[in-house]
Amino acid sequence: MKRFLIIIAIAISSPAMAQSIREQIAANPNLAGGIYTAYMVTEQKAVAAPKGYKPFYISHYGRHGSRYQTAQEKYDQPAVLLEQAHKDGKLTALGVDLMHRVRVIADDAHMRAGDLSQRGERELKGIAERMATLYPEVFAERNGNHITCFSSPSVRSVISMAAFTERLKEIHPKLSITRYASQHDIDITRPEKNMDIFYKTARKMAKDYQQQQTDDKAFVCRIFNDYDYAKELICKIYNSTDTHLFMGNMHDLAMIIQNFDTLPSLHDIFTEEERYHMWHLFNIRRYLTYGPSADFGDIRNQDGKLLLRDIVERADKVISGAEKGEVATLRFGHDSAVIPLLAILHAEGCDGRLAFADIERLPEVWCDSRITSMSVNVQFIFYRNKSGDILTRVLHSERDIRLPVATESYPFYKWEDLRSYCLAQCHPNAR
Repeated sequence: MKRFLIIIAIAISSPAMAQSIREQIAANPNLAGGIYTAYMVTEQKAVAAPKGYKPFYISHYGRHGSRYQTAQEKYDQPAVLLEQAHKDGKLTALGVDLMHRVRVIADDAHMRAGDLSQRGERELKGIAERMATLYPEVFAERNGNHITCFSSPSVRSVISMAAFTERLKEIHPKLSITRYASQHDIDITRPEKNMDIFYKTARKMAKDYQQQQTDDKAFVCRIFNDYDYAKELICKIYNSTDTHLFMGNMHDLAMIIQNFDTLPSLHDIFTEEERYHMWHLFNIRRYLTYGPSADFGDIRNQDGKLLLRDIVERADKVISGAEKGEVATLRFGHDSAVIPLLAILHAEGCDGRLAFADIERLPEVWCDSRITSMSVNVQFIFYRNKSGDILTRVLHSERDIRLPVATESYPFYKWEDLRSYCLAQCHPNAR
């Protein structure tokens, strides 16, 4: 039967790609979304396994699907701000139009902060469907029929798990699925213990830099007809000494709209240069707080090692027969786990290491939109031949990704080599 592999088309497919992220954002403004970038796919032919090898087990970690903003004030503050300015006659024509659009967006988001969107549910079902149809041998009864799933207790992650497993079972009705969603497994669903050590420091560094680098007067003046009035009202509503928080808030709203089907676009309120600049500043924030930066990455990566070790240890149990009948282990959580996992694997384009002194070079080496879109996932696909020899592919959002492990048959790695490499990366002193 002819099969297809779905390849992510959200951003850079290779660090060597000629088109820069600036050019890509100019062509597709949604790519300025960073972690808000919705999951998009294109169809390609699947890579055939070497002769005699068939898939028998999948180990997976996936971020929840497209969602609402996690803080209700990101909807309420701009709505209140614009409506007050309108009452006072201080909005431009663009500002009045923006006010109406923001009200539609805020009403839709009322009491839904952090919730999975309908698009998010479809994303998870789509990934599950492709997994089920691309690797039918994994779910054939001769291998077993049991899947174990772990989710962070976050509602959006739990619903993502439910959507994913529902679609799997629709395609393979004989599957037996066990689901967990508790603090007990938090080290593999939302590993963030070490992040607490530095998060506030890293976030403040990023926010201070954003404040210093944001020149938002032209942006504010496109929306308000009285800059002094606007500055006073913005500072009051945002409890701030300047106006940059408003511009950042509007950037977040403009970017998260792509996670929904019918909400009005806000792309027109930014110039092309402003959009790129805002992406750059938020890329820096994500890099410092979650990424492999020279300043904080060594601490942050310790959390990713917990997840990677779990992937290896559960695979060992399946391969040895200790987990008889297990055909897949599925984990559902957040971008905060995917970023360090890809970094400690040294997956191509995901492990760029820069000190804050060189942070302006970050777009050259690390791009949040490519690394961690909504529904981003990492899949280890295990293949075995009749002799018991095992090969493994590693996919980043359904796309083969290169690791620094020697192989004569990329994208397939000998499991014994990949296993040794992964365990070495789990050592406390490994970067």
